[in-house]
Amino acid sequence: MGRERYPTCDRLMITADGGGSNGSRVRPWKIELQKLADETGLTIGVCHYPPGTSKWNKIEHRCSVTSRRTGVGGR
Repeated sequence: MGRERYPTCDRLMITADGGGSNGSRVRPWKIELQKLADETGLTIGVCHYPPGTSKWNKIEHRCSVTSRRTGVGGR
């Protein structure tokens, strides 16, 4: 979907919560991001929010609210 909408894009910026499985020090997270960069040819940048502040990440917050309403995902 992204390639169709943005065919000339060569970079991707990801915002992520700084804690948990996608924290800035978690090695598997970095390895998988590198695999994604290698597969897609994109230059990937990551901005981590401080731990516990995912409520400020508008996209992540919107996804979690939607998944709770539909009964999919969440806790």
